[in-house]
Amino acid sequence: MGKIKVHVLRPFERYKKGDTAELTPTKASALEKMGLVEPSTKTAEKQIAKADKPSA
Repeated sequence: MGKIKVHVLRPFERYKKGDTAELTPTKASALEKMGLVEPSTKTAEKQIAKADKPSA
C-alpha cells in the first residue's frame, strides 16, 4: 500500500496546520477520525475509506 496526500487541519507530529502530508491510508484514517487531517483528493478519500473497513 502506498502513501496518500492529506491536508493537515490541526498540528501533529512534525506537521503544521495547512501542510500537505503523505501518510499511509491506515494512519490517515485514524488521524481523520481525530479531526487532524482531511483527504486532499477523491482517490485519497477512497483509500482512507477502504483502509477503514476491517479485513476478513
